[in-house]
Amino acid sequence: MKQDIAVFTPMANEEKNAKKFVLEVLSYKKFFKKFKYFLIIDKASKDSTFKIVKKLEKKNKNLKVLWCPNNKTVVDAYMEGYRSCYKTNYKWILEIDAGGSHKPKDMIGFLKFMTDDYSCIFGSRFCKGGKLTNYNFIRYFFSKGGSIISKLFFRINLKDTTSGYQMFSRKIIKKIIKKKLISKDRFFQTEIKIFSRKLKFKEVPITYVCKTHHIKPFAIFESIYLLLKIRLIKNNYFEYR
Repeated sequence: MKQDIAVFTPMANEEKNAKKFVLEVLSYKKFFKKFKYFLIIDKASKDSTFKIVKKLEKKNKNLKVLWCPNNKTVVDAYMEGYRSCYKTNYKWILEIDAGGSHKPKDMIGFLKFMTDDYSCIFGSRFCKGGKLTNYNFIRYFFSKGGSIISKLFFRINLKDTTSGYQMFSRKIIKKIIKKKLISKDRFFQTEIKIFSRKLKFKEVPITYVCKTHHIKPFAIFESIYLLLKIRLIKNNYFEYR
């Protein structure tokens, strides 16, 4: 049975590939009963990305472009995506990154698990069938190492705790919005998985293409600090109810 889905992508400085990527994501709407795609763009984007996707919006009723000038961090952009998708009242919400790192075709792997048996469906580079390509040692070390370290702090039955290609049921998005994530950088993807670790979830293989080969020092220090901070929080998971 086809499901309703709201998809979102924070996007910045993607003028070379924006049109191709957006149209590719929209091409998968045929697999769903209802489909809405949100693009979150803010002042971090300095090129013509906004103008390009606004033109696409005029020709695609399933596409909605949101200009969010008050965003201060990457987490603000994602939270805006969660909130916008939640308002559609659709049952499933998917986040996917632009820039070529995530492959839209991989969302097909999520389809058969979009049932009441699961609350979260996580794209994984390290489960069977998953791939990490175009990487160097630094990116692999922190992607794989980040998963290992977070699993040392918490009992998380996931092979990949740092991936950002993930799908949630609407009720879980409500919990994420209400929780108010403490991370200000990319660690929030791991933070969500920590809070979701006692829910019913499934890992599906994805192919991730590394577009950058460096890690910001702030992101590394923040990750370690927040792992320690969350570890001290008494109720650091989402309840089933």
